[in-house]
Amino acid sequence: MAYLTITRIHGDRDELVTGYLETAPTMSEVGRDHGLILHAAAGAEEGLVVVNLWPSRDGSEAAARDPRRLAAVARHGLTAGQIRPQHYDVADYEVFSPRC
Repeated sequence: MAYLTITRIHGDRDELVTGYLETAPTMSEVGRDHGLILHAAAGAEEGLVVVNLWPSRDGSEAAARDPRRLAAVARHGLTAGQIRPQHYDVADYEVFSPRC
């Protein structure tokens, strides 16, 4: 069953977006290595929102434990109190291609 993770990271939006962009290549690599289907990130009023769609809970949890991800989080000094993940089993999803 697919697994959706929505993570809100609280803090200064501009600082969080800048930090996100610095680590995006590493985090994308982690995601690809663990089967990530979809990823989106957006600056938000409270900081940063990250949405990930995984093929399974196992992929999400493996990515969360990945040393590359943990190093990126530590490098930016993010604390557990700033990071608020929500997890959902997905009933259905569809990926649309842009129309030409």
